[in-house]
Amino acid sequence: MRRLYRDRWDKKIGGVCGGLGHFLGMDATVIRLLLVFLCIFTGVLPLLIAYFIAWILMPLGPTNYIQYDCKRLYRSLEGRKIAGICAGVAEALSIDPTIVRIVALVAMVLTGFFPVIIAYIVGAVIIPEKPL
Repeated sequence: MRRLYRDRWDKKIGGVCGGLGHFLGMDATVIRLLLVFLCIFTGVLPLLIAYFIAWILMPLGPTNYIQYDCKRLYRSLEGRKIAGICAGVAEALSIDPTIVRIVALVAMVLTGFFPVIIAYIVGAVIIPEKPL
């Protein structure tokens, strides 16, 4: 039986997103990004309260490191223009980075520049660089 727990090793604050990533077989970075965007677009307080409650209710995971296989999202070191986010997303999706950059530019034009710039800054903070 699979158990939901806070991850000891893949954590930024409390390990809730790392535990959810392990439980769902997804990269915890994607879950962190979704959580941040949901906080921005739905109001910060409800999701912070939900995160805090999950932090209290979810037990801490095993002390030994458990590697699970999933596609990881990293900022690219090779194809970067600014922070490597578009190139990293392109690597994760196995597409050309130019396509991701064009989609980002179209999103900037359609939504105004501010939301996409904030999303890019959040991505630069949350998404780790690809290890060498």
